[in-house]
Order: sequence, then C-alpha cells, then structure tokens
Amino acid sequence: MREVETPEEQSGPPRATPDHPDHWSGSRRVVQVRPHVWEWLAPRVGGGAVLEIGPGLRPTAPVATSTFIDASAHALNRLAARGGRTVPAGDALPFADRSFDAVLAFEVVEHVRDDVGLIGEMSRVTRPGGTLILSTPVHASMWSPLDDACGHVRRDEPEVLFEKIRTAGFEIGGSTWTPAASPGITKVRAWALTSNRRLSTAFVQTLIFPFHAAYQRRFSKLDWASPGLPVPPEADDVMLWATRAGNDTPH
Repeated sequence: MREVETPEEQSGPPRATPDHPDHWSGSRRVVQVRPHVWEWLAPRVGGGAVLEIGPGLRPTAPVATSTFIDASAHALNRLAARGGRTVPAGDALPFADRSFDAVLAFEVVEHVRDDVGLIGEMSRVTRPGGTLILSTPVHASMWSPLDDACGHVRRDEPEVLFEKIRTAGFEIGGSTWTPAASPGITKVRAWALTSNRRLSTAFVQTLIFPFHAAYQRRFSKLDWASPGLPVPPEADDVMLWATRAGNDTPH
C-alpha cells in the first residue's frame, strides 16, 4: 500500500506547507509496516546505523534504534516519543558521508523533482558495502488518478530507475514488484485523498495498516528477482535492494 506525500520544488523529501497541511496530524498511532522486509534486512545490518527517509507514521525500520527524516513535524514527534532519532527534511540529507549501514526510502522518490539528487544523497550517506532498499511506482502507462491525488511527479520505466541507482554508485542485487489494484479501488482511494487527506490518512492508519502489517508479518515473503530480468508491464510498483559500491564493509 502506498505512502502519501505532497511534492514541492526541491531535492529533498516534500515538506508540509499552509497550502498542503500535515496530513499525518490526524493520527497518533505508529505502525511498523513491511515486517518481512525488515526481517530480511536485519541480518545484513546487524547493529549498524539505519536511516529511513519519509516514513511518516509507517516506518519499516525499528523506531527506537533508527534515524528518520521526514517533512511531517507531527510524524517526527511521534517517532521521537518512541525513541527514534529524528531530523526535519531539507534540501540535502544533513548527515556526514558514509554515516549509515542501510538507507530505506519507500514511496519517496516519485514525489521529488530532483530524484537524481536525492538518490545521490542516499549514496553519499551510505557506507561502502551498505544496503539501499527503495520502492517507487513504475511505468508511465500505469498512471492513474491516484498518482495525481498522491502528488506524484513521475513514474519511471524500470530500466530508467535502475540506471539512476547504478549511476549513483549502487550495485543492484534484486527487485520485486506488485500489480495494480482494481480500477474501482484505485478510484475510491483517489477520491478519499482528494476529499480529506488528513481524515483518510487517519482512517487507514488506525483501522487498516495494523491489520495489513500483521498479515505481512505472518504471510509475506520476499522473492527477489535478478536485476537482469525485465520488470513486466503490469507492474505498478517496484522495490529493489542494492549495495553501495566500495571496498569497505558495514560495521
């Protein structure tokens, strides 16, 4: 299920503005999503430093041991209350080079006009040998009213996305994809977001995502395809993992 942000003319994650209020502010509940992804990543990271970009109130990384950067002050406050290290979003990632053993960015780059700059920043703050996990919608042909409602600025073709990741200094290890929801569900979700983003976000945060995360914890398994295999045209969303090139290893 897709995270929701509003884009601005900037290189970093989008920020809340008076015209685009903080849609997370209607909920106080933090839900750790994608538990199957963290289960796969945790042995690779060990006790290393983890950065998650743009999680809102739905982080994938464990809150108490991770660093989060987001445009939502409300989300950052809720994450900080649970022990997370939090930093407001800006035009660049405010961290030193090679600061993290893993960087996560789920449903973020499609909101950012300078996605190449942001991916480059992810590379800069990842230690050689560290891991990137990134997800984003793909295929311009799959554009729908939900993309407009979410404030997306692009859907890259998979090969274009992969090339951006490689150019930034990562070696892609694998990818997986999900198909689009039915047109009816997509239309309802787009209507809900455009009608009242704050209320609809609070509704799914409270009543849907806890069950969604529980389902993933019990039933979801990662099945990474080789990066050399083409992503099919029916893919709506791609998630990939990659390793930062270099001679060092995470510690």
